[in-house]
Amino acid sequence: MRLTYEACLERLESLRAKMLIAAKQYGMSHPIVLTYSKEIDLIHNYLLEMESKRSFPKT
Repeated sequence: MRLTYEACLERLESLRAKMLIAAKQYGMSHPIVLTYSKEIDLIHNYLLEMESKRSFPKT
């Protein structure tokens, strides 16, 4: 299932908020923080790919 550009941005921001909370609670090197970071990286890379292919509607 392919997500829309906007859905990816929403997911990225949601994960970023969760990562910041987890980092404050557990520290930057905690596995859950690193997991959030990796998922954010994947979504960010996907967004960059979408942008480079112009496969999303302009708003």
